[in-house]
Amino acid sequence: MSMSAIRWVLGWILLAISGFAANASQIPADLIITHANVWTVDKMRPRAEAIAVRGERIAAVGTNAEIAAVRGSDTRVLDAKGRLVLPGFNDAHVHFVSGGCQLDNVRLKDASTTGEFVRRIAERARTLTKGEWITGGDWDEQQWSPPVLPTKELIDPVTPDNPVFLYRYDGHLALVNSVALRLAGVTAATPDEAGGVIARDANGNPTGILKEGAMGYVRKIIPPLNREQRLRGARRALAHAASLGVTSIHDMGSHPADLAVFRELAGRGELTVRIYAVPSESGRDSVPDIPHDAAGGASLVRLGGIKVFADGSLGSSTAYFFEPFADDPANRGLLTAAMLPLDKARERMVRADRAGRQLCIHAIGDQGISVVLDLFEAVARENGPRDRRFRIEHSQHVAPKDFDRYARLGVVASMQPYHCIDDGRWAEKRIGPERCKTTYAFRTFLDRGVRLAFGSDWDVAPLDPMQGIYAAVTRATLDGKNPNGWVPEQKISVAEAVEAFTLGSAYAEFQENEKGSITPGKLADLVILSDDIFTLAPERIRDVRVETTIFGGKIIWSRPSAP
Repeated sequence: MSMSAIRWVLGWILLAISGFAANASQIPADLIITHANVWTVDKMRPRAEAIAVRGERIAAVGTNAEIAAVRGSDTRVLDAKGRLVLPGFNDAHVHFVSGGCQLDNVRLKDASTTGEFVRRIAERARTLTKGEWITGGDWDEQQWSPPVLPTKELIDPVTPDNPVFLYRYDGHLALVNSVALRLAGVTAATPDEAGGVIARDANGNPTGILKEGAMGYVRKIIPPLNREQRLRGARRALAHAASLGVTSIHDMGSHPADLAVFRELAGRGELTVRIYAVPSESGRDSVPDIPHDAAGGASLVRLGGIKVFADGSLGSSTAYFFEPFADDPANRGLLTAAMLPLDKARERMVRADRAGRQLCIHAIGDQGISVVLDLFEAVARENGPRDRRFRIEHSQHVAPKDFDRYARLGVVASMQPYHCIDDGRWAEKRIGPERCKTTYAFRTFLDRGVRLAFGSDWDVAPLDPMQGIYAAVTRATLDGKNPNGWVPEQKISVAEAVEAFTLGSAYAEFQENEKGSITPGKLADLVILSDDIFTLAPERIRDVRVETTIFGGKIIWSRPSAP
């Protein structure tokens, strides 16, 4: 029996147990969505007109007439007016609390000139007291002319009294000012950290750019967020997610204090996303010693994976490649400190896997990915077969020889398609046209039978799933120079992109029997869109908006004009 058939049978068993089976019991539904264009992501019944919900689960899916049979006097009826209904989106890679906090921090992603960059930092500094940190950023020097990295000299004049730590938008390098360097004790004599680089001028003095592990020199002296700040950030993130139809997330690098906030909000009934928390490895010789439940239940906050960084990023020239960067022939990127030495990294991964942890490894460069696949093979060989669902987060630049290894090892490609149309503006300058052929290789992965799980990497990129679907379908870069798609042979269909943002992400967290499709028995997490993205011109998908978001059978967000 196929997995989809098993899911269908399990769904109806759940309905029978709960008394939901509409035709058998006629028990009234709590909520009915009618006159809808339902795309179920369930191959047993791809299309429908109406949905019945009882409690927090889907009771039935069918025609308007079939679902009308379970309407009672107290049933709430939502007329979708022909609009498209999809499963709630499941973002497979976010940084949720930091994303919420970033909504209130200095925002530099769209600062298109160095003058605007400096102006926004100066404006932020004027709002702070002496000694307060300026953080946030997400700046992108590729928008500037010329596209050169900033230095401390650019911002020192407007930040004489405030330390500054501003991430590049990929999170793999940061700009700091002289105040921050002084507080951290970083000088010309400070050595590079293993797996990190202090950028230096011709005299050996720090320029203010810290790459990868070297960011730790300054990051460790920044005061940590307190509970109230984390709560505020989480609430901001929840409201933002609801407005975009995001009902589940995989929180990458979850801090223990963030987990406490998530559970506090769940206890108060305020949590409106389902959270799969993936804490970072706690040290070079250990894994997080926290109870986990990788495949368990449908609780609002689940803990199961472990995140490890294998390499850096393309934008920071720290992703690890077999061949040098085209624009930097002396550099092939680097493996992070967490991977060095490799035999110790393998031992820790074996222990984590044996303890039931799902390994979610950040890898971007082709050799970084290949090294991680080697480690996965070693882990599986040592610990024996089981349903472990290895994940490679980002999976951006893959050596042709390694696609089949993804499939053979059952590795999930956890990808963020928006990065494709962002990086596509300049990636060819960095790695050349040949390597770009297997960059963000959505089509090749699917053709090789590899599972895709889509996400955003918010706050590195927008949380909006419409932007991600648009990117996967069009591959039209943000600079407008590739309207027919950058590496167009790697485009995928709207249906495939939607599945990657719903059922694919559910599979990646062992939850495909609980959510990810509009199937009887599954959780009633649903979204109603303003337009039908299956019939819309692909270039218009990015303009589609969420009209209504339903979480566990309850409407949690609705546009004023929504049905």
